[in-house]
Amino acid sequence: MSLGSRIGVLIVAIAAGAAHGQELGNPQTGLGLARQVCGACHALERGATRSPNVRSPTFSELGNAPGMTAAALNVALTTPHAGMPMFVLTQNQREDITAYILSLKTGG
Repeated sequence: MSLGSRIGVLIVAIAAGAAHGQELGNPQTGLGLARQVCGACHALERGATRSPNVRSPTFSELGNAPGMTAAALNVALTTPHAGMPMFVLTQNQREDITAYILSLKTGG
């Protein structure tokens, strides 16, 4: 799945999650969890330009995707889609990972 397709999935998730609140967790906890769960495929650190799996977007790319929201990321972490393994995360874990990804957003 191309980066454009993955971002397209997230845009659909944005629309689906628009009615949900913007609940955020702890970015530092999210980074620690992401290192355990996501790091084999995704580059996690700010400024990383390529993920270990070249088909996986970096967390910076995800955080900076146009219109990216906590609701969209929550949907992406709970909805199976091509190429993404389905992890069973608690709501708090999803919120922490989401908070970390959104902390990578640059600019205003």
